[in-house]
Amino acid sequence: MKQSHRAILHKGAKLLPLITLFLIAPVTAEPSKQNAEIMKVREGVNKILKKGSITSVTPAKIDGLYEVMVGPQLYYVSADGRYLLSGNMYDIETREDLTTPKVSIAKAAAIEAIGEDNMVVFAPEKTQHTVTVFTDIDCGYCQKLHSEMKDYNDLGIRVRYLMFPRAGIGSESFDKAVTVLCSDDRNDAMTQSKAGKKLAKKECNNPVEQHWALGKTLGVNGTPAIFLQSGDMLPGYIPAQRLSKILTELDKNRSQK
Repeated sequence: MKQSHRAILHKGAKLLPLITLFLIAPVTAEPSKQNAEIMKVREGVNKILKKGSITSVTPAKIDGLYEVMVGPQLYYVSADGRYLLSGNMYDIETREDLTTPKVSIAKAAAIEAIGEDNMVVFAPEKTQHTVTVFTDIDCGYCQKLHSEMKDYNDLGIRVRYLMFPRAGIGSESFDKAVTVLCSDDRNDAMTQSKAGKKLAKKECNNPVEQHWALGKTLGVNGTPAIFLQSGDMLPGYIPAQRLSKILTELDKNRSQK
């Protein structure tokens, strides 16, 4: 026997709250395969690195591998968190370096995180380029570079200094760097100290140790070490004219891409 329209509507009315409840109830699902793998990767890396040092974990272009950023350093880790690779990865077909650009971006971010308030900055009237130089007060080529600061500024190159006393924390060079950063006029103190003048020792809450540690992390092993805004490093002293040409050419190449 066919049900009446009224009976059908009556049953539908009873079902409606149940259907509504189903639709609005939160849906709980198992973590995705990728999330589970990322957890394994983090667990694996944390076994050999200080917990909390991982910056990010993202899938690599190769199935079964993840890119793990630890500050400005990039590692490749297997999805089960067991194997770790350190080094550059290349796409053979395109001959593209898949590692260096990402590392450079991370290096640039690490430098910016220091903040210009914690640097010694020599700026021209009109800035065309900005470089960050890890320097040692007692380094001969660092002194040469600084003696030509006007040449760099005249070419529109803004120079930001970070301290890298090569003799390490607690050395005489380290103390000189602290004195410069604790001076009321850091620029003048830097210029005098680089010229060989012995300044009265000063102490304050300073970032010299932070500068030195960052330099180590970024692979600085000599001074001057010039970092571009891209995060790429040019080691050693480079005359102003030559540096200006390098920076202009790099800007030109970027604009053509």
